[in-house]
Amino acid sequence: MFNRTIVARVFTAGALAALLTTTTAACGGADNKSGGTPSTSRQPTVTQAVTTTYQRFFDGSTSADEKIALLENGEAFAATIKAQAGSSMAKSTTATVSNVASSGTDRADVTFTILFNGKPALAGQSGTAIRTGGAWKVTAATFCALLTLEGNPPPVCAASATPTPAPTS
Repeated sequence: MFNRTIVARVFTAGALAALLTTTTAACGGADNKSGGTPSTSRQPTVTQAVTTTYQRFFDGSTSADEKIALLENGEAFAATIKAQAGSSMAKSTTATVSNVASSGTDRADVTFTILFNGKPALAGQSGTAIRTGGAWKVTAATFCALLTLEGNPPPVCAASATPTPAPTS
């Protein structure tokens, strides 16, 4: 169906950009869980904030700087994200989120699909999001798992990312 090399390139360029963008967009303090009492400032629920973070991070139209802000330890990945930002493949990448399951006040398990030109390229991927400094971010481990699929993860993946636990069924 999909050429693994193309999928890897699409993911690397597009995923980094979209993941980072999503985290920045969701910086507005997502403390509320689904079904919680909304505050007067209308803060998003955990599901809304995490979904926005993932969609922005993987959106090819999101700037590299925004993607860096949407990723846990994003500055450590800045060179990788910026290198991929100009790719036409990266610009054609988006993501959808099919499930967000809160696994604590500052952590959520995410099921997402990476799309290339609107068509699923990596369906049903498992990832995590963490809330740090009041903002939800794509975890470094999630991003590193995708970069590893490409076959050439940056050294920061071995040095700083912890494995993302697989979701329980």
